[in-house]
Amino acid sequence: MMHRSAFVFRAWSGRPAPRIVLAMAVSGLLLAACQPEPASDTDGAPPPTVWVEPVAAAKSAGLSYSGTIRARSDAPVAFRVGGKLSVREVDIGDRVEAGDVIARLDATDFKAALSAEQAQERAARAEADRTADALERIKTLKQKGHVSQASLDAAQAAADAAAEALKAAGERRLLAENQRAYTELQADVAGVVTAVLAEPGEVVALGQPVVRVAAALGREAEVAVPEAHVAAVSQASASVTLWALPGKIFPARLRELSPQADQAARTFTARFEVEDPQGLARLGMTATVHLNPPGQAAGVAVPLSAVWYRDEAAYVWQAAPGDSRVTPVAVRVLRIEAERAIVEGKLKPGMTVVSMGVHRLDPELEVRVVERAPSDPVLVGALQ
Repeated sequence: MMHRSAFVFRAWSGRPAPRIVLAMAVSGLLLAACQPEPASDTDGAPPPTVWVEPVAAAKSAGLSYSGTIRARSDAPVAFRVGGKLSVREVDIGDRVEAGDVIARLDATDFKAALSAEQAQERAARAEADRTADALERIKTLKQKGHVSQASLDAAQAAADAAAEALKAAGERRLLAENQRAYTELQADVAGVVTAVLAEPGEVVALGQPVVRVAAALGREAEVAVPEAHVAAVSQASASVTLWALPGKIFPARLRELSPQADQAARTFTARFEVEDPQGLARLGMTATVHLNPPGQAAGVAVPLSAVWYRDEAAYVWQAAPGDSRVTPVAVRVLRIEAERAIVEGKLKPGMTVVSMGVHRLDPELEVRVVERAPSDPVLVGALQ
């Protein structure tokens, strides 16, 4: 028994037999085949997220002047006769159309004057008719030799005087009608009331302003230009931005440049007509006029981090929210600003470009495009 145990110990404590090694290897392979494959790190993972920002129209790199939005015509409106203001139909901010009644005067005296002139006209017409009939009778009698030439001349003179009196009475009656009509103050043009200068019950004189109406003929940006820049203002193309509407750029053109400088400030007043078909520019808004020197390309503004280079050529990745791919767009860098690059190419304001992590992208890479709002935190890298 002792010799058998020693043999068994020596057999297992030595080198394993080839058959045993082979059996262990086969068992290991079978066990490995039965185990499930480990999940891939990329299977089922969402595509990486890229953040995009909108392309904006570039502001001019030239001169800029601050001013105010004005109406092209802002004139006082007054009665053409004097009297007591009985009714004012409008207040500040009301819109009026041409022909709308703005205010009325007490028309009692004007009605009485009109009635008197109408009575005078009726009397003058009756006198003219009477003298005309008398002239016809005198002419008949003269033909028969019953009256003298002097009587005919007198009848003719009386008829002529009566006709002139009738004409004068008609003119006075028309004047009285006009004065009666002038007791209603009507708007000459469509616009908005910007000031009220008289209250009901107040006696206003002829020509005294009652309200001011800014005509709806367009809006203008009024700025003060230093005398050293007058020549540039006349030659440069212009655009206007509003403090209340950041990012919105309105095309503009110079309409009026004062021929004389202000004696105190030594500046020239310039008025630029603003192209605003939607009526976004409201009266009194703070405006900035940007002048672009002749020959300078305006371009568009993109984030400085959106520009990347390949073989010394500049590109940006263009993509819109909802896209699954990004597209390279060749651009030419015009100038660099604080946080923006002004470029030109096949980009238009409103398009969106990748703003971060541009060197990690590829046209074949599937991504999730999300537009970054100005309030979103800045992330390190574009891919998440």
